[in-house]
Amino acid sequence: MKPIETVLVVGAGTMGHGFCQIFALNGIDVTLVDKNKELLDQARGWIQDNLEYMAELKELEGQPIRNILDRIQFKIDLNQYAKQTDFILEAVNEDLELKKQIFQQLDAAAPPNVILASNTSSFDINEIGEVTGHPERVIGTHWFHPPQITPCVEIIPSEATSPDTVERTILFMDRIGKVPTICKSAPGFVANRIQLAMAAEALSIVEEGLASPEEVDRIVKTSFGFRLGAYGPLEIIDQAGADTYRAVYNYLYNKLQREQFKSPRILDKLIEQGHYGLKTQKGFYEYKDGASDVIKRDRDRKFYARLRLFKEEEKSKK
Repeated sequence: MKPIETVLVVGAGTMGHGFCQIFALNGIDVTLVDKNKELLDQARGWIQDNLEYMAELKELEGQPIRNILDRIQFKIDLNQYAKQTDFILEAVNEDLELKKQIFQQLDAAAPPNVILASNTSSFDINEIGEVTGHPERVIGTHWFHPPQITPCVEIIPSEATSPDTVERTILFMDRIGKVPTICKSAPGFVANRIQLAMAAEALSIVEEGLASPEEVDRIVKTSFGFRLGAYGPLEIIDQAGADTYRAVYNYLYNKLQREQFKSPRILDKLIEQGHYGLKTQKGFYEYKDGASDVIKRDRDRKFYARLRLFKEEEKSKK
């Protein structure tokens, strides 16, 4: 399996410069390509500013900024540099036709063993791959802003993506310190489906006058948002109990008559099987004897660490 030693990033906008930064920080030689020379110059400045702030925060672990910047080239010739790399990450605007054009160009220019990855946040990877002659090397890698900091990268194979492409991509993301997680190619993938569902309800609450934008944000940050850095929503359901969640769903649905509050069938099915979560040792996850005490202590350790940070942030605002 050929190791990935060089990367080409296509698009010097909001995400592109962050990609270059994280690759270069991890010893990868990277070329940033964009037709807009002014945007390339701007990206260079953004990376420099980011690195200087990292140094101020003592996050560079002794790496000289100059050494990191020396690993990044800023170029305008896509075809030339597509021939000289191991991994290509497309980061242009979220415009499906533009992405298809870029992938056709990359497919013609890059050797067949070069992985072609798209940072699309919503488009079907099958549609992008089908415009190429080698769809087996096309894959989705959905990063989150700012990409040089946020750990998650959704890995989205198309129906034609080869197992080798998937494995090499996952290993590469692991190598640069990301948390790669596979999901199927579907509109919005996973994170955006969840995120936009939450945003829609938050917007409805503000529109209904139930709370101000500031109050909504404060409630989220100090309640379930406070916990989500430590546990995912299904882990939290297991800890609270599927029966508890269903009771709340039923109450909200009866009062509000909105489909998003109808108890999901998957939750009803768990309860029918007697799987309520941690208290029955099985829910979305399975638990060993004594797991409740272990999880409680682990939970408290994580939450107290987050509480200290929260208090520091609140103190700094005064």
